Amino acid sequence: MNSHTTDRAKVDTYTRTCLTIIAVLLTVLIVGLWADGVPAARPAGAAAEGFGNAAKQRKAMIEAQQKTNAKLDALMGLLRSGEVKVRLAGKPDGERDGHDAQAP
Repeated sequence: MNSHTTDRAKVDTYTRTCLTIIAVLLTVLIVGLWADGVPAARPAGAAAEGFGNAAKQRKAMIEAQQKTNAKLDALMGLLRSGEVKVRLAGKPDGERDGHDAQAP
């Protein structure tokens, strides 16, 4: 019976030691967070600038897409009018990649 009590005392001592170490580490962590200030506790206007402002980024993307759409509409109008003239720049006299432009 005495050995059972001794084993239980060893387990209790080990458990208490582990729990004490965990409690000390948690206390250090909490004090460190409190001293640095919680990042989420910034003023509301602090997140409104720069990185992380999803509304501002969406607005900029929508404006860029609208500009691209306007350019595409102008290009489509030009293509539909038939006023497009294509000039190939590169090798003279119809030569392409070392081959004649005419088929044999």
